[in-house]
Amino acid sequence: MNKSRIDEWRSGVESRLEELTIFSTKQNSDIEYIKKSTDEIKKLVKEQNGRVRTLEQKTSAMQAVTSVMGIVFAGLIGWLFKIKV
Repeated sequence: MNKSRIDEWRSGVESRLEELTIFSTKQNSDIEYIKKSTDEIKKLVKEQNGRVRTLEQKTSAMQAVTSVMGIVFAGLIGWLFKIKV
């Protein structure tokens, strides 16, 4: 190989190395942004799960109270009909 071709090859390698360095830096910043975003999403999901859990507990308590009231009401009606017969 002559000197001009070697210099041309070296400059091509150097420019490609610069491109790869820039691409790597860009990729690292993108990965960091994705990590921050997923951390925020995890935090929001935890908050929503807490809210859902609270609502489910309240709904369960309401169902329990309603069931007990229904049983008491049915017993009272049954007792009233038993007395009249």
